Amino acid sequence: MQGALRPALALALAVGFASSGALHAEGAEEPLTGEQIYARVLENRFDAFTQEARMASGDRVGRVQETRFDLTFKDFRDAEKRPVRGVLSKTLVKYTYPFDLRHSGYLVIQNRERIDDHFVYLPTRRQTVRVNLRGEAVLGTDFSFEDVIPRDLADGTYVRLEDAVVDDAPAYVVESHPTASFDSEYTKFVFYVDKRNYVPLRTRYWDHAGIEVKELRTRPHNVQDFDGVHVPMKLTMRNLLLETWTTLEVMRLDPDPKLPDEVFELRRLETH
Repeated sequence: MQGALRPALALALAVGFASSGALHAEGAEEPLTGEQIYARVLENRFDAFTQEARMASGDRVGRVQETRFDLTFKDFRDAEKRPVRGVLSKTLVKYTYPFDLRHSGYLVIQNRERIDDHFVYLPTRRQTVRVNLRGEAVLGTDFSFEDVIPRDLADGTYVRLEDAVVDDAPAYVVESHPTASFDSEYTKFVFYVDKRNYVPLRTRYWDHAGIEVKELRTRPHNVQDFDGVHVPMKLTMRNLLLETWTTLEVMRLDPDPKLPDEVFELRRLETH
Protein backbone atom coordinates (compact mmCIF):
# COMPACT_ATOMS: atom_id res chain seq x y z
CA MET A 1 0.00 0.00 0.00
CA GLN A 2 2.62 2.52 1.06
CA GLY A 3 4.99 2.01 -1.84
CA ALA A 4 2.35 2.51 -4.49
CA LEU A 5 1.61 6.03 -3.36
CA ARG A 6 4.91 7.82 -3.56
CA PRO A 7 6.29 8.40 -7.07
CA ALA A 8 4.98 11.91 -7.41
CA LEU A 9 7.17 13.34 -4.68
CA ALA A 10 10.06 13.08 -7.02
CA LEU A 11 8.72 16.30 -8.46
CA ALA A 12 9.73 18.05 -5.28
CA LEU A 13 13.21 17.20 -6.33
CA ALA A 14 12.62 18.03 -9.98
CA VAL A 15 10.57 21.19 -9.60
CA GLY A 16 9.74 22.51 -6.17
CA PHE A 17 13.35 22.65 -5.14
CA ALA A 18 15.04 23.38 -8.41
CA SER A 19 17.69 26.07 -8.19
CA SER A 20 17.41 29.51 -9.68
CA GLY A 21 19.37 30.91 -12.55
CA ALA A 22 23.10 31.43 -12.49
CA LEU A 23 23.09 34.15 -9.86
CA HIS A 24 26.60 33.36 -8.69
CA ALA A 25 29.90 32.64 -10.34
CA GLU A 26 33.35 32.01 -8.97
CA GLY A 27 35.32 34.15 -11.39
CA ALA A 28 38.07 35.87 -9.45
CA GLU A 29 36.25 35.38 -6.15
CA GLU A 30 37.26 32.91 -3.47
CA PRO A 31 36.56 29.34 -4.68
CA LEU A 32 33.21 28.01 -3.52
CA THR A 33 33.13 25.32 -0.86
CA GLY A 34 31.04 22.18 -1.20
CA GLU A 35 28.54 23.51 1.32
CA GLN A 36 28.22 26.82 -0.53
CA ILE A 37 27.59 25.04 -3.82
CA TYR A 38 24.88 22.82 -2.36
CA ALA A 39 23.34 25.81 -0.56
CA ARG A 40 22.98 27.47 -3.96
CA VAL A 41 21.27 24.37 -5.32
CA LEU A 42 18.65 24.88 -2.60
CA GLU A 43 18.74 28.65 -2.57
CA ASN A 44 15.84 29.66 -4.80
CA ARG A 45 12.63 27.71 -4.75
CA PHE A 46 9.09 28.12 -5.89
CA ASP A 47 6.96 29.13 -2.92
CA ALA A 48 4.23 26.94 -4.38
CA PHE A 49 3.41 25.00 -7.53
CA THR A 50 0.96 22.60 -9.09
CA GLN A 51 1.75 20.15 -11.83
CA GLU A 52 0.77 17.13 -13.83
CA ALA A 53 3.42 14.44 -14.28
CA ARG A 54 4.02 10.90 -15.41
CA MET A 55 6.47 8.20 -14.42
CA ALA A 56 7.47 5.26 -16.60
CA SER A 57 9.36 2.34 -15.05
CA GLY A 58 11.14 -0.40 -16.95
CA ASP A 59 13.36 -3.42 -16.41
CA ARG A 60 16.04 -5.25 -18.37
CA VAL A 61 13.53 -7.52 -20.13
CA GLY A 62 11.59 -4.58 -21.55
CA ARG A 63 8.53 -4.43 -19.30
CA VAL A 64 7.28 -0.87 -18.73
CA GLN A 65 4.53 0.49 -16.49
CA GLU A 66 3.20 4.04 -16.27
CA THR A 67 1.81 6.18 -13.45
CA ARG A 68 0.24 9.65 -13.73
CA PHE A 69 -0.62 12.08 -10.99
CA ASP A 70 -1.35 15.68 -9.97
CA LEU A 71 0.89 17.27 -7.37
CA THR A 72 0.40 20.41 -5.26
CA PHE A 73 3.23 21.88 -3.17
CA LYS A 74 3.54 24.84 -0.82
CA ASP A 75 6.40 26.18 1.29
CA PHE A 76 5.09 27.02 4.76
CA ARG A 77 8.08 29.05 5.95
CA ASP A 78 7.73 32.76 6.73
CA ALA A 79 9.58 35.68 5.12
CA GLU A 80 12.63 34.96 7.31
CA LYS A 81 12.57 31.30 6.18
CA ARG A 82 11.43 30.13 9.62
CA PRO A 83 8.93 27.25 9.78
CA VAL A 84 5.40 28.25 10.69
CA ARG A 85 4.27 26.16 13.67
CA GLY A 86 7.19 23.84 12.94
CA VAL A 87 6.09 23.09 9.36
CA LEU A 88 8.52 23.54 6.44
CA SER A 89 6.33 22.41 3.53
CA LYS A 90 3.32 20.35 2.50
CA THR A 91 2.84 18.19 -0.59
CA LEU A 92 -0.47 16.76 -1.77
CA VAL A 93 -0.54 14.05 -4.46
CA LYS A 94 -3.59 12.61 -6.24
CA TYR A 95 -3.27 9.77 -8.75
CA THR A 96 -5.06 9.83 -12.08
CA TYR A 97 -3.64 6.68 -13.73
CA PRO A 98 -3.67 3.66 -13.76
CA PHE A 99 -7.29 2.89 -12.96
CA ASP A 100 -6.56 0.87 -9.81
CA LEU A 101 -4.69 3.86 -8.30
CA ARG A 102 -7.09 6.57 -9.50
CA HIS A 103 -8.23 8.89 -6.67
CA SER A 104 -5.62 7.42 -4.33
CA GLY A 105 -3.31 9.97 -2.79
CA TYR A 106 -1.13 11.09 0.03
CA LEU A 107 -0.17 14.13 2.04
CA VAL A 108 3.38 14.70 3.26
CA ILE A 109 4.08 17.37 5.89
CA GLN A 110 7.77 18.20 6.24
CA ASN A 111 8.59 19.32 9.79
CA ARG A 112 11.63 21.05 11.28
CA GLU A 113 11.98 19.68 14.81
CA ARG A 114 10.13 16.37 14.57
CA ILE A 115 9.64 13.53 12.14
CA ASP A 116 7.59 14.24 9.04
CA ASP A 117 3.90 13.37 8.89
CA HIS A 118 2.74 11.00 6.11
CA PHE A 119 -0.91 10.28 5.33
CA VAL A 120 -2.29 7.93 2.66
CA TYR A 121 -5.80 7.62 1.24
CA LEU A 122 -6.97 4.51 -0.64
CA PRO A 123 -10.49 4.58 -2.14
CA THR A 124 -10.81 0.82 -1.65
CA ARG A 125 -10.55 1.32 2.11
CA ARG A 126 -12.35 4.67 2.17
CA GLN A 127 -10.16 6.02 4.91
CA THR A 128 -7.04 8.11 5.46
CA VAL A 129 -4.32 6.50 7.53
CA ARG A 130 -1.03 7.71 8.97
CA VAL A 131 1.97 5.76 7.66
CA ASN A 132 5.77 5.84 7.77
CA LEU A 133 7.17 5.90 4.25
CA ARG A 134 10.84 6.65 4.96
CA GLY A 135 13.31 4.21 3.47
CA GLU A 136 10.75 2.13 1.60
CA ALA A 137 10.97 1.43 -2.11
CA VAL A 138 8.25 2.87 -4.31
CA LEU A 139 6.24 0.06 -5.81
CA GLY A 140 7.00 -0.24 -9.49
CA THR A 141 9.61 2.55 -9.54
CA ASP A 142 13.25 3.02 -8.63
CA PHE A 143 12.65 5.94 -6.27
CA SER A 144 12.48 5.61 -2.52
CA PHE A 145 10.75 8.11 -0.27
CA GLU A 146 14.08 9.62 0.79
CA ASP A 147 15.05 10.20 -2.85
CA VAL A 148 12.19 12.60 -3.40
CA ILE A 149 11.94 14.70 -0.25
CA PRO A 150 14.39 17.62 -0.39
CA ARG A 151 17.10 17.77 2.23
CA ASP A 152 17.96 20.80 4.32
CA LEU A 153 21.55 21.99 4.29
CA ALA A 154 21.94 20.90 7.93
CA ASP A 155 21.10 17.29 7.01
CA GLY A 156 24.61 16.57 5.74
CA THR A 157 28.27 17.50 5.47
CA TYR A 158 29.75 18.62 2.14
CA VAL A 159 33.15 18.40 0.48
CA ARG A 160 33.99 19.84 -2.91
CA LEU A 161 35.72 17.41 -5.29
CA GLU A 162 37.46 18.02 -8.59
CA ASP A 163 35.22 19.67 -11.18
CA ALA A 164 33.87 17.57 -14.06
CA VAL A 165 31.97 17.81 -17.32
CA VAL A 166 28.50 16.25 -17.67
CA ASP A 167 26.97 16.13 -21.15
CA ASP A 168 29.31 18.94 -22.26
CA ALA A 169 28.26 21.10 -19.29
CA PRO A 170 30.95 22.21 -16.79
CA ALA A 171 29.92 20.98 -13.35
CA TYR A 172 30.87 21.38 -9.72
CA VAL A 173 31.21 18.04 -7.91
CA VAL A 174 30.18 17.80 -4.25
CA GLU A 175 30.36 14.77 -1.97
CA SER A 176 27.84 14.71 0.87
CA HIS A 177 27.49 12.47 3.92
CA PRO A 178 24.17 12.58 5.79
CA THR A 179 24.25 13.37 9.48
CA ALA A 180 23.19 10.73 11.99
CA SER A 181 20.09 12.76 12.90
CA PHE A 182 18.88 12.56 9.30
CA ASP A 183 18.55 8.76 9.56
CA SER A 184 19.36 8.20 5.90
CA GLU A 185 19.23 4.90 4.02
CA TYR A 186 22.43 6.04 2.30
CA THR A 187 25.94 6.80 3.55
CA LYS A 188 27.13 9.00 0.69
CA PHE A 189 25.90 11.12 -2.22
CA VAL A 190 27.90 12.74 -5.01
CA PHE A 191 26.24 15.65 -6.84
CA TYR A 192 27.35 16.97 -10.24
CA VAL A 193 26.00 20.53 -10.34
CA ASP A 194 25.75 22.57 -13.55
CA LYS A 195 27.88 25.69 -13.08
CA ARG A 196 25.53 27.79 -15.18
CA ASN A 197 22.35 27.34 -13.15
CA TYR A 198 23.17 25.15 -10.10
CA VAL A 199 20.93 22.30 -11.24
CA PRO A 200 22.25 18.82 -10.32
CA LEU A 201 22.71 16.96 -13.60
CA ARG A 202 23.81 13.74 -11.94
CA THR A 203 23.45 12.32 -8.42
CA ARG A 204 25.06 9.07 -7.24
CA TYR A 205 23.98 7.11 -4.15
CA TRP A 206 25.88 4.66 -1.90
CA ASP A 207 24.28 2.32 0.65
CA HIS A 208 25.49 1.31 4.12
CA ALA A 209 27.59 -1.49 2.64
CA GLY A 210 29.56 1.09 0.68
CA ILE A 211 28.06 -0.04 -2.64
CA GLU A 212 26.94 2.45 -5.28
CA VAL A 213 23.30 1.53 -5.76
CA LYS A 214 21.56 4.30 -7.73
CA GLU A 215 22.11 7.13 -10.17
CA LEU A 216 19.76 10.03 -10.96
CA ARG A 217 20.36 12.03 -14.17
CA THR A 218 18.90 14.82 -16.22
CA ARG A 219 20.33 16.37 -19.37
CA PRO A 220 20.99 20.09 -19.84
CA HIS A 221 18.46 20.34 -22.69
CA ASN A 222 15.74 19.03 -20.34
CA VAL A 223 16.21 21.97 -17.96
CA GLN A 224 13.64 24.73 -18.53
CA ASP A 225 13.85 28.34 -17.34
CA PHE A 226 10.75 29.61 -15.48
CA ASP A 227 11.56 33.30 -14.89
CA GLY A 228 14.92 32.48 -13.34
CA VAL A 229 14.07 29.15 -11.77
CA HIS A 230 15.64 26.32 -13.75
CA VAL A 231 13.58 23.13 -13.66
CA PRO A 232 14.58 19.64 -14.87
CA MET A 233 11.47 18.61 -16.78
CA LYS A 234 12.68 15.05 -17.25
CA LEU A 235 14.85 12.87 -14.98
CA THR A 236 15.79 9.20 -14.89
CA MET A 237 16.64 7.17 -11.78
CA ARG A 238 18.54 3.92 -12.37
CA ASN A 239 18.92 1.08 -9.89
CA LEU A 240 22.42 -0.14 -10.64
CA LEU A 241 21.97 -3.46 -8.84
CA LEU A 242 18.61 -4.48 -10.31
CA GLU A 243 19.27 -2.94 -13.74
CA THR A 244 15.92 -1.14 -13.68
CA TRP A 245 15.01 2.48 -14.39
CA THR A 246 12.28 5.05 -13.81
CA THR A 247 11.81 8.21 -15.88
CA LEU A 248 9.88 11.11 -14.40
CA GLU A 249 8.48 13.73 -16.79
CA VAL A 250 6.67 16.97 -15.97
CA MET A 251 3.74 17.40 -18.37
CA ARG A 252 2.40 20.73 -17.03
CA LEU A 253 3.73 23.15 -14.43
CA ASP A 254 2.01 26.14 -12.80
CA PRO A 255 4.62 28.01 -10.72
CA ASP A 256 3.71 30.07 -7.65
CA PRO A 257 -0.10 29.90 -7.74
CA LYS A 258 -2.05 31.37 -4.82
CA LEU A 259 -2.82 28.31 -2.68
CA PRO A 260 -4.82 28.69 0.54
CA ASP A 261 -3.67 26.52 3.44
CA GLU A 262 -6.97 24.65 3.29
CA VAL A 263 -5.81 22.91 0.10
CA PHE A 264 -3.65 20.69 2.31
CA GLU A 265 -6.26 19.62 4.84
CA LEU A 266 -6.58 15.87 5.33
CA ARG A 267 -10.14 15.85 4.02
CA ARG A 268 -8.82 16.93 0.61
CA LEU A 269 -7.25 13.48 0.25
CA GLU A 270 -10.70 11.94 0.13
CA THR A 271 -12.24 14.26 -2.46
CA HIS A 272 -12.49 12.91 -6.05
